[in-house]
Amino acid sequence: MSKSSIIQIGIIIMILFVGYFIYSYLNKEKIEDLDLNTKLKKAEEVHNKNDVKSEVQASNTILELSYKSSDDSGNVYEINSISGAVNEDDKNILFLETVTAKISIIDYGIFLIESNNAKYNKLTLDTHFSGDVNLHYLDHIIKSEDLFLKYLNKEVKISNNVKYNSNNNLLEADEIYLDLVSRTSKIYMKDKTKKVKAIIKN
Repeated sequence: MSKSSIIQIGIIIMILFVGYFIYSYLNKEKIEDLDLNTKLKKAEEVHNKNDVKSEVQASNTILELSYKSSDDSGNVYEINSISGAVNEDDKNILFLETVTAKISIIDYGIFLIESNNAKYNKLTLDTHFSGDVNLHYLDHIIKSEDLFLKYLNKEVKISNNVKYNSNNNLLEADEIYLDLVSRTSKIYMKDKTKKVKAIIKN
């Protein structure tokens, strides 16, 4: 094979190599651009979904909520919250935040309740107060994590880290039951082997 033939073959191989290198580089750029566009599109879709979710949540939020009801005996129940949201599965259920409530019982007095959250039923008026719950009645204060109000029966069950304070007399128990009509109460421990802790100051 002549020297000129060898040179020509070398040039052809070099051209093919350079061509393959350029093709690979350009194809890689297209793939990277495609991947980038795909990622951007997915990110935009996620962002749009989050925006829709936020809009839905915002549309379900009720600000400065207030409900007031009374029964035939003249007893009044009023509940207020900074904000609330409707339960999508049951429109009669509201989830409330930063809650205050007032129960006025004829010939008995006014009960005030404060809590971080509450689950309120607009039909039955049953309410589950939760998170840093405080119940005030005259000089009685009961603190707990949960308070369940059965309004139609005028029954209250207070549970979880229950602490009762009246004139500096302290009680700690698992649960307290109150009947707002008969004016009876029960203070007890779930574990029968344990006793209610009491600090009585004269």
